[in-house]
Amino acid sequence: MEETSLHRNLVIACLEDHPRATVMLRIARNRALQMGGRWRIVFVETLTQAAPANNGTQERMLRLLTLAAQMGGETMHITATNAESAAAKMLEEEKNQIALLIVSGMEYHRIFRIRRTVSETIAGYAYKKRIPVEVLQVSGQYRYSLLERFRMFHFRHILYALCSVGVAYLGALALRYFLSPALFRINTQNIGLLFMIACAFSAGRFGLIPGLVASVTSFFAINYFFTAPYYQNSFTSVTDLLNMGIFLSAAFLISFFTSQTRNVAEKSARRELSMQVLFNLYRITSGVASRQQALEKLCDHLARTLKIEVAFFLPPAINPEGIELTYPHDIILRDADVKALELCWKEMKITGLGSPSFRDSAWRFNPMLAQSGTIGVIGVKPNNRSQIYVWFGEMLMTIADQMATIIENIELARTMETTRISEEREKLRSMLLSSVSHDLKTPLASIIGALNIYHSRRNQLDDKKRTALIETALGEAERLDSFITNILDMTRLESKKIHFKQNWYDPRTPVDEVLKRLEYRLRNHKIVLHAYEEKTEVYMDSMMTGQVLQNIVDNACKYTSSGTTIELRMMTDKDKGFYYEVRDHGGGIPPEKMERIFDKYARLQMRDSQIAGTGLGLAICKSVIEAQGGSIKVANHPEGGAIFTLHIPQWRVAGSAKKYA
Repeated sequence: MEETSLHRNLVIACLEDHPRATVMLRIARNRALQMGGRWRIVFVETLTQAAPANNGTQERMLRLLTLAAQMGGETMHITATNAESAAAKMLEEEKNQIALLIVSGMEYHRIFRIRRTVSETIAGYAYKKRIPVEVLQVSGQYRYSLLERFRMFHFRHILYALCSVGVAYLGALALRYFLSPALFRINTQNIGLLFMIACAFSAGRFGLIPGLVASVTSFFAINYFFTAPYYQNSFTSVTDLLNMGIFLSAAFLISFFTSQTRNVAEKSARRELSMQVLFNLYRITSGVASRQQALEKLCDHLARTLKIEVAFFLPPAINPEGIELTYPHDIILRDADVKALELCWKEMKITGLGSPSFRDSAWRFNPMLAQSGTIGVIGVKPNNRSQIYVWFGEMLMTIADQMATIIENIELARTMETTRISEEREKLRSMLLSSVSHDLKTPLASIIGALNIYHSRRNQLDDKKRTALIETALGEAERLDSFITNILDMTRLESKKIHFKQNWYDPRTPVDEVLKRLEYRLRNHKIVLHAYEEKTEVYMDSMMTGQVLQNIVDNACKYTSSGTTIELRMMTDKDKGFYYEVRDHGGGIPPEKMERIFDKYARLQMRDSQIAGTGLGLAICKSVIEAQGGSIKVANHPEGGAIFTLHIPQWRVAGSAKKYA
């Protein structure tokens, strides 16, 4: 028992709507401070309460829960079927930690009280569980102004209930008109059913009070218009009194249970709406690329789903301590709204509508808190104050936290992308330096040396030696051009500045251009071309595809010895697409390097004794082909050498509109 008591450090106060509710907050906090524990404010809302348990009460309870959170306490909103299940839900989970339960014992001015209050039910349940209970005696309840009463009871709904009774009366007149007197007297019970329908409709559509008004009005209408003696309300006989009692009892019960069903349906709909809004927050921002796009989508989603005005306020880059409207840009705030916004930002607490601070503001401001701190402020403006429920305030707090996380993740992703680009630039810079120092300098030195010898000893050299020097300079110049082209192409691909111009081309076109450009490089190799016999057209960017083929053929020249054969094959598959295959007859690719052969900069990791190159050619090939919807693969041929396969998905027979993919 002693060990259990050491763990009882939780003080719970059950909050109800009365003028001294703030006293309960202070008492709960003081009791928790005395015990060195924590305290929690709980608002219980049962499904059998009238919905909305009047808007004034909801707004006050939301304000009190917000105040409790600002005072350092925990808050809890329980929605249960009845007070008994609410008590079980509140006390069972942490009954071994509850040191004290504080409830209000209000004075009632009613003579008859059929059912106990929620606080009394919870207190009785706590006594059974041996939980200490402190009853705070408070007097009186809120006195509502005429405007508040109008909001509470919605007198227009009573008018609608009377109209529904009028429709039932017209239906009864229609029965009297179309039926014979004898048949009408036989079916007099249908008159009561018509008015019962009006009562059920009023209760289900507008609530209990309109349903009860419809019940009483229906009874007097039946008694006056359709019960003998007609056109007077007579209760002279026991039968009249009995009929009145039976009808009113049935109408009251129908109205009561119909209104309860309505309340449950409304609160269930609110919970479903909350879940839907929260679930969709991450989904709608999954593909956004910037913070501004995220704010636009989130604002549109919340405004459309919750039927409210939404605004986001974030600190400007030049003044991180300040706060300004970020989206949308057409929001106009009053002086009270601006002060509430500034207080929310400076003190990181909820202000405005339904809060203790600047409650006259038309907006409710929630700070958006993330792990890195306060991201900004979200402001919402309901169309009317009747939207301010406790669940609405809780949902806004959750939305604010989730949106802070979303914005933080977007900023983090942007920072990571910036870092990645910076690292890629650094790699490119290092690669350029390496290329200039070795791979680019070597062919330049060869070109300069060959041309210098040709210039200084031109008259002393025979035609064969002069031709050899010119060919050496030309070959090294072409190799240098290939290096620089690869570097520039990779830079343009990474910056996404290459726009592919795809169209229907003859697949021989890029092949012929490549063989022409590499004619000098291929002088020591034998090229075998296996062309597709049927004239076809391929949907591709002919120039960029030619660059891919050039890089692959150039690699085959580099890594195979003179005199070997390079095969280039074109073929189609109706179900899969068009294929280029380039096969050399060299030593093949080492298995340990097969997986990384298309990686950028892999070539730079080779020793100086290796064949010169930037290591970007195959990486460019992969990027270009995939950007066109295709793919590239490499494998070692069973008979020796490497074979590169380029796949382009769309092709057709030349002159035909039928496409294959």
